[in-house]
Amino acid sequence: MRLARILPFACALPLLAAPDWQDSVHIASSSTHTLVIAPDGTVACQGSNRYRVCGADPGTEFVEKLARVPGLPKGRAVAVPDAWISMVLGEDGRVYVWGRNDFGLLGGTDRGPTYEQPKPTPIPALQGVVGIAAFVHGGAALLQDGTVWMWGEDREGLLATGTLTLSGQSGKPHYTPRRVEGLDGVVQIVGGYKHMLALKSDGTVWTWGANKYGELGLGDQQARARPARIQPLTGITRIYASGSTAGARQANGAWLVWGPSPAPTIVEDRGPLVLNPAPLPGLLREATDLADGAAAFRDGTVRTWGGNSFGSLGTGGGVDAYSSRGVLVRTLSSVVRVWTGGSRGFALKSDGTLYMWGPSGSESAGIYRVPKVIATFPMAPSPKQ
Repeated sequence: MRLARILPFACALPLLAAPDWQDSVHIASSSTHTLVIAPDGTVACQGSNRYRVCGADPGTEFVEKLARVPGLPKGRAVAVPDAWISMVLGEDGRVYVWGRNDFGLLGGTDRGPTYEQPKPTPIPALQGVVGIAAFVHGGAALLQDGTVWMWGEDREGLLATGTLTLSGQSGKPHYTPRRVEGLDGVVQIVGGYKHMLALKSDGTVWTWGANKYGELGLGDQQARARPARIQPLTGITRIYASGSTAGARQANGAWLVWGPSPAPTIVEDRGPLVLNPAPLPGLLREATDLADGAAAFRDGTVRTWGGNSFGSLGTGGGVDAYSSRGVLVRTLSSVVRVWTGGSRGFALKSDGTLYMWGPSGSESAGIYRVPKVIATFPMAPSPKQ
């Protein structure tokens, strides 16, 4: 049976065989705003519009429902390092950024073209980009030749220049993107709060940056200022990073994780630190898709774990959960993908419905403690066999 491609905003587009349509949806989020790329490449935003990070008019403080971001081509990827800035990789291979430029993420020189950029603006030095990542203190771009380029403020080895700073100490600014030396053949990049992962075409994973919580997966808690290979990992097909966590999907579909992790029994705080890649514990080991504190399973269910002060579990309650079973989000079914970011959670159903839970981005709207529909990508009819 052929699965029809999900079409956003009732646009007419050619059909796409399963399961490619779900991989064409991309989400990145802070605690107050979210960027979404729909299956047709449309870039939309929901949440607070402070510094115009949602691209709405200056008088618009809150965008309740997903709305198209003007001034952008169709998108390939999105990145949201914090609540004050947005980044989109366009299908033209250029990187567009806008918002407040605290640490030089706008590129250029001396804090970028301006301290605040209200409209999506391409970084002049970057072309032929196929992947992006963003951090509070900088950004990264993967070029089509397999090289990685980074810019921003070089804190705790994040920019891979060979220089380490202490935690909280300012680093040297590099406002113009510079190549990460000694790293090529890269096919995917992802970034957490202050650490970076790169997947090479040979299935190996390389990492650098801060390592306070074991987020580099190297067996210790020492930061790295140059890419280091995570030796146990081979044959990896996809990588993931968010906050202080990281993960890698093996060829058989199973995930390995490191950094703060759910535990076999309920523990205090964020869970035990996993310093080397290890399988998810308990029931979570069967996850088919993974995010920081959320997992989707083959039967379409979603389980979440972690703190719940901001509704991050999506269960409607306020009790934290750190166990290896997570908690079942009973209002969700037929889910094929999950994402998290900034205490927000997202789930995409097989019928094209996109749910969100967590902080709404507005004090008046409060917290969405159970999943709320923020978009429905209508499905085109399947062609007759």
